[in-house]
Amino acid sequence: MDRRDFMLGAAAIGGASALMGQAAVASPAVPAAAATASTTAMQALLRNIGELQAQYLSPAYGITSAADIAEGQRLVLHLLNTALNFWLEADPEHPVWTSYTQPSRKLLGDNPDALYYFAAVRGDRSYRIRGNLAGATFTSFTVEGGSGAGNAAGKSTAALDDMDMQVDQDGNYEIIASTTRPASGNWLPLAGDSGQITTRHYYETRNNIVNQTAFQVPLRIEAIDALPLAPAPGDAEIARRIDTVSRFVGAMLAMTVASSAAGNAAPSWFSKVPNSFNAPGKWVSETGYGNLHAHYAAAPFVLMPDEALLIEGELPQCRFANLVLWNRYMQTFDYTRRQVSLNRAQMAFDANGHYTLVLAHRDPGLPNWLDTEGRVSGIMYWRFLLASGTVPTPRARVVKFAEIAKA
Repeated sequence: MDRRDFMLGAAAIGGASALMGQAAVASPAVPAAAATASTTAMQALLRNIGELQAQYLSPAYGITSAADIAEGQRLVLHLLNTALNFWLEADPEHPVWTSYTQPSRKLLGDNPDALYYFAAVRGDRSYRIRGNLAGATFTSFTVEGGSGAGNAAGKSTAALDDMDMQVDQDGNYEIIASTTRPASGNWLPLAGDSGQITTRHYYETRNNIVNQTAFQVPLRIEAIDALPLAPAPGDAEIARRIDTVSRFVGAMLAMTVASSAAGNAAPSWFSKVPNSFNAPGKWVSETGYGNLHAHYAAAPFVLMPDEALLIEGELPQCRFANLVLWNRYMQTFDYTRRQVSLNRAQMAFDANGHYTLVLAHRDPGLPNWLDTEGRVSGIMYWRFLLASGTVPTPRARVVKFAEIAKA
């Protein structure tokens, strides 16, 4: 087709569109734009974002500095990005796996050493999941309760990991997600309030798996006895989807900001004392979104420009371990250009298997440097997956940068 033929075709399409537009205007059955349900829902979404910013990015939640407010605005946009990528098109009758986090989309404690996917489901339906372990250090599937239609999950109701899964010699597996156990094979139980299935695929690689942008986990999901595809969405359906987007942004912002200002509500393994870790512990399943197979230890850090933090200890016997730096909104620092996390494969150990990590504002010339991005404060977050025995508590101490830096 030459350019002239293309232009003639485009003109024909434009003419047909104009005729359809004239027909729509002439039809009394089509309401004015301002009165449509989708327009009303869109206006409500925009108002909701403004109201959420005013409510949560405020002194009531300890957010007062221009930097924290600005980073909170970015969080709102990341949440909106997630909602648009997932909930706007989510269909539990014909689900697809959607990447949960990306370098430009961070929420709920993302991890540069893990790939997460989620799919919208219904508790009264049955689904078949097929995939491959693809060399992952750890693979799991979790069912989140109460998370349908953009709501925040209230609990994790079921979990299945690769230790309990039937997997063939090539790493392939099939899982049935349903309310009743199948006669054989892998089963992921669904409950009446099941709203989504979340996957976790952890990798201990020198180059963080999330930075390997060409890599994807082989993964599929389909409804068993799926209903026929619905017609193209109309005004009411688009309005419903926009409402779901709005609900998700509000629920996630409330959960994130409330968690960052939780105070006494923080779990025991989350230290309230800067630069000091509590004993590691497991996630409470009733809170939702947690990995039920992991031990965690977290603490805030506070470092002046001339200081560094030495983090020392021994790793437990476990499937996976890493330490990640977050901002106050549970978003990782910039892992695409900086070393803001260390997994076991990236750490250097001494002859006795002990590690010493160095959290500092600039490179001290020592192994295991974690870059603060120049931030004087943030959050340090350990993960230990499928640990056996007691998980040692990491030790931390503040030192003067000049005392440890190598010329």
